[in-house]
Amino acid sequence: MQGTVDVAEQAWLKGLRQGDESALRQIFDRHYPLLLADLYRLIPDEDTGKDLAQEVFVELWRKRQDLDIHTSLRAYLRRAAQNRAINFIKTQRRILLDEPETWTDTADSSSQDIQQQNRQEGLEVALHEAIGRLPERCRIVFALSRFERLSHKEIAEKLDISVKTIENQITKAMKLLRDALTQYSDLSPVIILLLNWWWMG
Repeated sequence: MQGTVDVAEQAWLKGLRQGDESALRQIFDRHYPLLLADLYRLIPDEDTGKDLAQEVFVELWRKRQDLDIHTSLRAYLRRAAQNRAINFIKTQRRILLDEPETWTDTADSSSQDIQQQNRQEGLEVALHEAIGRLPERCRIVFALSRFERLSHKEIAEKLDISVKTIENQITKAMKLLRDALTQYSDLSPVIILLLNWWWMG
């Protein structure tokens, strides 16, 4: 069985290097919940864990053409998540202690890191704007699912419409959001996967 898993993941990695979003989806579906559990053991804050896990997959997608993984994919992603968690903890500790090193780190930030941060912040703004432009029913379904954490069945009962209609509205919203984020093609596939995870979770 282990051999089958290895073969599957090798195929996903090959597809990922070629820009295949379905390969990214397979990797995400298998490893995202595992990373959340790994991160929660280091940082017992759910929102922070989600943010750090998102960063791991964003970086995986951005560097997909240059991936050189010699260990298992699970080990690679886990190590990446742990490194981000450790960096987060160090940063928080420096802020709390008001160490001068904080300023040194800021000054030493590469222009590439700053550009990536600005781009990701721009993506978040674009995402919120795109959500605000969704048709009313799509936006309501999104809010009930994402923010109130209702299931499809609960939303259908609340709005007095069928579960199938809810599913159709979600599909429609996902397409509209994807179209709105096309300018962020290096990051948007991960964001769409996260939105889908939140909806289906």
